[in-house]
Amino acid sequence: MARRNVLLLCLLYFADNCVNYSSCTSHNNYYDEYGLESEKLCNILGKVSTIDINSSAAIVRAKHMLDRWNVRTNVHCKFKVTTAKGYGLFGVIQKMSFRKNGTQCLDYVQFKRKDYHKTKRFCGILDRNKMKYSVPESENNAESETYAEYDPSNHKSHAELETEIFISKEKLEEGEFLALRIAYTSFGNCSDVDSKRYKSIGHNTCMLNEYFCDEVYNCVPGICSDEGNCTHEITSSDTGTRVTVGAVATMILCFTIFVICLCICKKSQKLCWSTDCVLISIDSDVCSRPGQLPHETEGSVNPPVPSAPMLEIAVPSSVADKDLPPSYDSLFPEQNNPVRL
Repeated sequence: MARRNVLLLCLLYFADNCVNYSSCTSHNNYYDEYGLESEKLCNILGKVSTIDINSSAAIVRAKHMLDRWNVRTNVHCKFKVTTAKGYGLFGVIQKMSFRKNGTQCLDYVQFKRKDYHKTKRFCGILDRNKMKYSVPESENNAESETYAEYDPSNHKSHAELETEIFISKEKLEEGEFLALRIAYTSFGNCSDVDSKRYKSIGHNTCMLNEYFCDEVYNCVPGICSDEGNCTHEITSSDTGTRVTVGAVATMILCFTIFVICLCICKKSQKLCWSTDCVLISIDSDVCSRPGQLPHETEGSVNPPVPSAPMLEIAVPSSVADKDLPPSYDSLFPEQNNPVRL
């Protein structure tokens, strides 16, 4: 029983390390993630919740909500993202697949700033990881091409973006799919932040170093660029390769930990995986006290070894015991006597 407990502890340690390592390799500590399934984002009563990211960043995405779209009512979400005082805010759609009905959006995303300025309703298909572009700071793209919005910083107050997401209950046609991923990133005035931790994006505006060249487009196109001057080319295949390499590395590490646990248990004689261990254990008990059996005590006499019981052979009863027919003499006595002359 003790050996089983030790083996179980080893396996639990091995599994716990694998899970922790896997979660660490797939989690980005610089972004807080929120799913549309959360009541905080999509309140059934229409309440507008607030997400305070202070001086960091957040990603809002549909985790499994849009995988199989079969609902009875429309989905209507409203939430606000705010920053700390003195910080501005970028809201950039990273990936989207929302349907259109002609020129009108059947599903849409719309941003509204604190000054009540609203963007147009964004819909269509967008995947920034498949786009190869670098937007100069002096270029002003049309609003329909940015799929983003920003609220500038203010030393006296915080920045705020209200996001409205509407998804129609209509069933998907063949070949259609729904997807959404939005990144919200704070930025500050370069004179008010640590120059070692922040990098300039132009116009005396700075953003944290961790948000540059991380395969997330934090800047609004036409305002700044954080992925355009990177040494690596951002493609979806690169992301898939990194995920595959991470998975393989995790499996190798888990297998190594498992083998180490088995070796430790084997060396400490807490684990037996063959009959050799049982034989060794018996030999050690017998040889621990030479000349005596494991249960033998001094002065005791070996009890006689019982012999096998004798087999009883069935002997037939004697012939005399049986009832025989009368003899010849008893039947013919005259013939046995001599003839009388």
